[in-house]
Amino acid sequence: MDHRLGRLLAPLCLALACSGVDDHGDAHHVADSDDGTASPSPAIEAPYLVGELSCEEPSAAGAVERELSPDEETELPPPSGLTELLAQIRQQGGRPTLHFDTRAAGRLLNVRVPVRVHQVRRVADASDDDVALDLGALTVHLTHQAGTARGAPELVLPATLPLDQAVVLKTYTRAAGEDGLGRATLAMVSVFDRRDEHAGPVATLAIDDQVPQAREADCDALAYELASEVPPVAVSFPPLSSCTVDECAKTRAAWLRANHDLHRVRQMLDFIAASPPEDRPYLWAAEGGSEGGERLMSYESDDVGPNTALAFYFGPYAEYRFKAIRVAYDRLWRTFHDHEVGGLELDIECTPDGPGDICNTTRPGGHHAVKSNMKLCEKAYTTPSQVFDVPRLVLHESMHHMFVPWKDNVARLSPIMDTHTHGHGGLCAGKLVTDKGYGLKKIKHLAAYENDRGDDCWHNNFAFRNNDTFAYAAATIGTYIRFGFLARWPLEQAPEHEDNLPDPECGMPGVNTPPPGFNDPLSKCYKSGGQLVCPGAHSPGDLDIGVICAPR
Repeated sequence: MDHRLGRLLAPLCLALACSGVDDHGDAHHVADSDDGTASPSPAIEAPYLVGELSCEEPSAAGAVERELSPDEETELPPPSGLTELLAQIRQQGGRPTLHFDTRAAGRLLNVRVPVRVHQVRRVADASDDDVALDLGALTVHLTHQAGTARGAPELVLPATLPLDQAVVLKTYTRAAGEDGLGRATLAMVSVFDRRDEHAGPVATLAIDDQVPQAREADCDALAYELASEVPPVAVSFPPLSSCTVDECAKTRAAWLRANHDLHRVRQMLDFIAASPPEDRPYLWAAEGGSEGGERLMSYESDDVGPNTALAFYFGPYAEYRFKAIRVAYDRLWRTFHDHEVGGLELDIECTPDGPGDICNTTRPGGHHAVKSNMKLCEKAYTTPSQVFDVPRLVLHESMHHMFVPWKDNVARLSPIMDTHTHGHGGLCAGKLVTDKGYGLKKIKHLAAYENDRGDDCWHNNFAFRNNDTFAYAAATIGTYIRFGFLARWPLEQAPEHEDNLPDPECGMPGVNTPPPGFNDPLSKCYKSGGQLVCPGAHSPGDLDIGVICAPR
């Protein structure tokens, strides 16, 4: 077992009474029976992930459902080129799969820092405008004229790039040694034109020992060392306030983990959207498994294994619900990278000290009572479940004040909330219950309830409008991926609908074959051999697509 896994999951196991990891040694692969069907997969033991941090719902004022106007969309197209790529793999006799590669975990982090209008120092001659940008470890100056920073690190930008249209990329690296990964080191600072980031950097600054740094103030580096199980990513951190250095590092580590987890569940949804319509219900209910083809299980709960399938959280497949869930996660992704909530800039406040604050009255793990001002309370920093429960909390709170468009018979725009009134019984009108959809028990009830007539009494429609459902799905699947339990999805392939000849050039499982035209915002740029490399649409590994080849 990877030493990262034992060290980081130890407090998680203690808190959640998980039963540990069964290290089998040799990988167990799925075998084919005589009739060509897959035999039952062997199993690997995984922790049972249950959150303990409570939340506090904002006021329901303004959270009113309305009908959509005709010009408002209720679905997203699949990523460009992905549908064609998956179809081509099938035509050549292969079966596409998601293959989550975490071997480079903890070695590379890109932090995106957009320049805001209020940060630009305006002078009479616009060519002399500059920005003194605090990057934690150091302050860099962005300018259009060289030599204006008076000896401080500077990046000279083209005159055609307004300073408030620049985005700075901080690249951190960690060297691997005999004792694990070393300290996170700021290796390079680069500047891009946010209007055309694909054009590459317009200015770069290599960071070496000659550039003075204040490491003790570099919260991002400390956060990455805490979240060392996260694969190379690009992340954008929202502004923080009232945080100690320790709280800052823990907050950004949680945001970094949540950013990864959100990306992974969106990969699954994109894969389903780009698959044939007849395969989507199967994929929706499909579980994932380990690198060796083992399903996940736990002696603690039968939920482990099924909780790698989206149906576990959101209920049976329905096209309109699937579309709504994709849109909701897309909106959450934009919140994570644009930090915009209802026209306001998102910020996170650490352990507020006001006696009347919810953190100091009902004492939840956090709350988002005031739109765009998320607060993390003391429990968020003292819980032993930093690797799962705090990222889940961050995802949950980020979805407050959000609406999701959807269309069954009537096109609606509905608020994502904690509280729902759901009916039960033969006519769905009896036993009305109004409660908050917190925790796995309530999530599973919304996903799986049926009366004697097989009617879900609208429970499934509440599932995709419940904050904790989205948070649990992303955090659980993402945590399993981060710690190497979940490496491929789906574990079992959908039934064949047509005969395709095996391709002798098919390759081996796990081969990365990115779709043309698809750009993964998780990768962005990285430093390689002293050069800043910006993966484009044709770089390997964009969507973690793997090919499983038919036996020959």
